[in-house]
Amino acid sequence: MKTIQRKITLYAGSCFLLLFIALMAAIFIEMEQTVVPLNMSLTQQIVNARSEQISYWFEQRIGEIELLAANGIEHNWSREDMLHEVNRLEAMRPDEYESIRIVDQDGWSWSRGDEAFSIVKREYFLRLLASKDPYVVSNVIQSHASNHAEIVVILYRVSPLVTKDIAYIAAAVPIGKMKEIADDIYVYDGLGKLMVDHEDRGDEQLAQEEGSSEMTTFTSEITRVPGWKLVFEVPQSQLSKGIIRTQRSVAIVGCCLGIFFLILLLLLANSIVKPIRFLQQQMRKVETGDWSIRAHVQQRDEIGDLSKSFNQMMTRLYHYEHEKKEMELRLIQEQIKPHFLYNTLDTIQWQAGAHGADDVVEMVEALSTYFRLGLGSDNQYVTLEQEFHHVESYLHIQCVRYEDILEYELLYEEHLGQEQIIRFLLQPLVENAIYHGIKPLADRKSKISIRAYEADLELHIVVENNGVDIPEDRMDVIRTALSSCKWKDGTIGFGLYSVNHRLKLAYGESYGLHVVSGSGLTRMEIHVPMEVVKADVASHNRR
Repeated sequence: MKTIQRKITLYAGSCFLLLFIALMAAIFIEMEQTVVPLNMSLTQQIVNARSEQISYWFEQRIGEIELLAANGIEHNWSREDMLHEVNRLEAMRPDEYESIRIVDQDGWSWSRGDEAFSIVKREYFLRLLASKDPYVVSNVIQSHASNHAEIVVILYRVSPLVTKDIAYIAAAVPIGKMKEIADDIYVYDGLGKLMVDHEDRGDEQLAQEEGSSEMTTFTSEITRVPGWKLVFEVPQSQLSKGIIRTQRSVAIVGCCLGIFFLILLLLLANSIVKPIRFLQQQMRKVETGDWSIRAHVQQRDEIGDLSKSFNQMMTRLYHYEHEKKEMELRLIQEQIKPHFLYNTLDTIQWQAGAHGADDVVEMVEALSTYFRLGLGSDNQYVTLEQEFHHVESYLHIQCVRYEDILEYELLYEEHLGQEQIIRFLLQPLVENAIYHGIKPLADRKSKISIRAYEADLELHIVVENNGVDIPEDRMDVIRTALSSCKWKDGTIGFGLYSVNHRLKLAYGESYGLHVVSGSGLTRMEIHVPMEVVKADVASHNRR
């Protein structure tokens, strides 16, 4: 026989092994197909970010020149006023500008520090004249004023033109900052550089210069400076270098996890099986008739809950047996000898008939029927039809006594007549309705309605009366007593307790008696699981 521990170890171990193999294969394939594209995507994002930094740096310079031009137009500055403002900007941004000059409409470039010179033949001036763009950026120029440092000139058109002396603003900016941004790419030990493409180099030439069969090239256009781009080259082998190392690490970690999992699985299986075996031994002792056995499992998990449930079950079984004996004794004390009672009633009925007392004959007949149905069989189950006949006999007797205040109706679906239910369920409910709901209203006639119908594979039986409502505080006491299933004198009547308790014993704790009262109507309802009833009756008949 296979033990639970062996089954857990075998099944869980096999599942883990298959899962581990499938996971490793998936990881290896996924890494081959995604790591290099992912690395290329991340690298391109870095290059794009550096390109945006360079573009933003240009945008800041152009924005400062644009603001300078706008202030000149707004305040109608002269060339001297504009040169004064230019000197202030140069002083505020000494690292960003080599020089800023004012160019008139004839192409002469002016500053305070040196003589004016003409730029009419310079490439960037001619490009601006030929276009409608607000500015142009020159090719890289060797500066004569800063030890041949590389600069570019931003030539900005002042529009609208206010005075011929201030037609353009020419700002010479060093490109060292832009090269620093381009060189600040250290991914995979690659090489980043700034490429300028104004006139001579096309895309094919750039591709030949930038890439080779062993290098992967990433490029990004600098949006604020047309014709400029950032190029980053990285060896192809570097993009996939980490795959093998990662795969090896995954395999090692997976094997270690597998060994750890198997050890943990063995310990887990043992921790589950050990208390179960202990409970099994305790149950075998109970089978021998020892009802004092209790399972003392200290675990705070499902096994511990199972142990507590086992102990509670043993305690409840003891209490149920004790209650059963007490109820049987009480029923015996409340009943009389059936045969003696039947013979006495037959004698009374015969004598009443001999004297022509038909009403007495009818009442004795109803009483005789009531007792025969209630006491005439040892079977704890009766048909719904018999139970309704029994309670109808009781109601007939009570209507003779309370004919001025009581009427009743009984309704049930015909196909439910042979459904089996626990006997003696309805009479205690009807008695409670008469004495507590209808009898206090002596000035009018009240009605008791008993209905039975099928819903959701359950037999529903409802007892309603339109007598006195049950007070809310009293309803709280009744609900508490019915939910706890404990009876004490003074809380609820023994009849209600007996109906509720027998329903729970027969069908489980989720069933019982439900009472609702208000707005001139008191409703007592019983639900009986029809399939369970049939199974219980079949089992009872076999016994």
